[in-house]
Amino acid sequence: MDVEQRVRPVFGDGWARRVGRLLFRPLGPVDGVARAVELGSGLQRSTVTGRRIAVDDVGTGADATVVAALMARALAHLRHDRVLVVDAKTGEPSLATRLGASEPGDLGATDAAAFETVRDGLGQVTDRLWTARTDPEDGGTYASGLLPVSRFFGVTLVAGERGGGFLETMAARAHSRVRVVRATREAVVRLGRELDDVASGENAAELARTVVVLAREQDAGQDLDVTRTARIIEESGAAVIVLPPDRHLEQRIEALPDRIAESTHRLVQAVAVEALARAVDGGSSTEGGR
Repeated sequence: MDVEQRVRPVFGDGWARRVGRLLFRPLGPVDGVARAVELGSGLQRSTVTGRRIAVDDVGTGADATVVAALMARALAHLRHDRVLVVDAKTGEPSLATRLGASEPGDLGATDAAAFETVRDGLGQVTDRLWTARTDPEDGGTYASGLLPVSRFFGVTLVAGERGGGFLETMAARAHSRVRVVRATREAVVRLGRELDDVASGENAAELARTVVVLAREQDAGQDLDVTRTARIIEESGAAVIVLPPDRHLEQRIEALPDRIAESTHRLVQAVAVEALARAVDGGSSTEGGR
């Protein structure tokens, strides 16, 4: 038995919050129900052709892999087509670990003649959610592997590695991009420089297709005004969603849906809705994230 199997999963929400939610949910506000319906509708939005979304950590050490995994689960849970999520990172925990997939699949070993042959090279998570690994440095696999395979999926997400050939090749052609950043001064300064570079370059239109996730951590200092920072980033044209700490996700084991905090569920859905909206039409979904 490995270390991950010996770890006892904790709940993202504390005991008191879980009990309170259970007791008072029947008395919850109507706008909470309306928001859940709105998020669900956004996740089910038709893509006509498959959309490809790049997810990375801007080199700040944020857990882009788990954000991609949770986005993929949210999309696959409510959509009527298939969702593929690809691991193009070298760090641990892997995407397969986060999804609880026994077989991660290999993007480079798929036969894209038909879905029946494609699935033989992929790892299956649920009936509509599939996963695969790829070499983070091999940009050529984007054209030879991802493009022919992604036509069988309504949405394809790639958890990539900054500077890796695969991510850089894919992100330049992605329909939208999710940048996951640790909510620290150093990380935000790095993000700001990158967004400035994008704004002043040939790919300035990419900002309208960008979603920034500010990931707060339990042990991080409180030296950053997250609300003010989010407003400043939004001036670039990117959407910003703040993801609070989640004790379960910080265990770095399989992300179990029934253990994740309720706020994490809602906010990750908001990230997926915003990224999908921007992938489809390059504009905002009107979903607020803060």
